[in-house]
Amino acid sequence: MNNPGFIGLDDIQKVYIPAGFSNFKIEGRSLGSAIILEFLLYYMTKPEYQLKVREEIYLDSMLDLF
Repeated sequence: MNNPGFIGLDDIQKVYIPAGFSNFKIEGRSLGSAIILEFLLYYMTKPEYQLKVREEIYLDSMLDLF
């Protein structure tokens, strides 16, 4: 998320939504499930709940994240 091409929540709320963008692609097909999970947590979970959600997902033995 330190990549200069990374678009954060502030960018989305202050630049892209006012410019008329309403659909965002979180990530392509090339990354593994664990990385995509981190993107989903970043964009779709409040920061104070991210650790709890992450723990619940990683402890669920039905998921194959790696």
